[in-house]
Amino acid sequence: MRTRDAVATRQQILDVAERHFANYGFAGTSLRGIIKDANVNIAAVAYHFGDKEELFKAVVERFAAPVVEEQLKHLGGIKKKKLKSILEAFYLPPLNIVKSKGKSARTLALFLGRMQTEADPIFSIIDRQFSECRSRFIEAFRECLPKASEAELQWQFEFMLSLIVCFLTRQTEIRKRYGDFSDWAPEVASRQMIDFCLGGMLARVTPKKSKS
Repeated sequence: MRTRDAVATRQQILDVAERHFANYGFAGTSLRGIIKDANVNIAAVAYHFGDKEELFKAVVERFAAPVVEEQLKHLGGIKKKKLKSILEAFYLPPLNIVKSKGKSARTLALFLGRMQTEADPIFSIIDRQFSECRSRFIEAFRECLPKASEAELQWQFEFMLSLIVCFLTRQTEIRKRYGDFSDWAPEVASRQMIDFCLGGMLARVTPKKSKS
């Protein structure tokens, strides 16, 4: 019973912390606010996480670990690497995971957006969680785009990452602008982002034909 209660308490703290970090950012979030909303005491937070920074790290890890695992699993399963299949391996797993969260998906999406705007040293916590993923995908792009410079590969990854962050944090508002109030589907969103990225990535590394 005690073990079950401890697991439930940890989960409750993480859920509330994710919401606070999503709405207020790291600097604007207080442990006092989390403790109040989670209906726990300071001892419970200290026992499970230590301090606010460790709690933030745990919230990041809760999302990052399964996402990176699925992304690398998809990437490793590609027999002959092509840009389209690499991009699908990057986009589809996080979209599926966010979508599976149901009502809490909106909070998670906002948290993902906040993560990308945190200043150091907090951003370093986030960056470490995704460093292997970034390296593996850039390596895969290098195989498909051997003429691309290191700078081009690094920027292409950052632009690719920014696209999914923008979608997850802004898709509801953007869809309302053109009268689409239906729910979004991971497969459709992934295909839209892949098509957009393919055009941009190939345009940057494909030599322009000279006019004769």
